[in-house]
Amino acid sequence: MDNKQEIEDDGSLEFLHIPQDENNKHFNCRETTQQQLINREFWVFDYIENVKTKFGAERFLVKIKFNRYDKEEDARKFFTNSQEIKYVLKEIRKRDKFPRKVTMKASGTRYYFI
Repeated sequence: MDNKQEIEDDGSLEFLHIPQDENNKHFNCRETTQQQLINREFWVFDYIENVKTKFGAERFLVKIKFNRYDKEEDARKFFTNSQEIKYVLKEIRKRDKFPRKVTMKASGTRYYFI
C-alpha cells in the first residue's frame, strides 16, 4: 500500500491550481502614480508589457507591495513609460527573480529604480 496520501478533489477552482493566462493578465488592485512613489522603497512583484493608455501605447503596468508579505488586497499598480524601469523589469523577469525590493527615484521627468 502506498504511504502517499492523495488529496481529494474538493470541487473548488483553487484545487486545480490553474496558472494565470499570461496573454490576458490584469492586476485587480488600487492604482498609484510614479510621483507618489518617489523616494519610497517597495517590492515589485510583476508587470504587464505594452499596455495602451490615453497617454500612449507601450506603457508597462507594474504591480507592487510596500511589504513583501502584504496581502493581495494591499497591492498597488502604476503605469510607467520609463525606458530605464522597463529595462530593469525585463532583466528581473529574464532572471526569474521577482519579487524585488527597489526605491523609486526621479530626476526631472526621468524615473528610475535603485
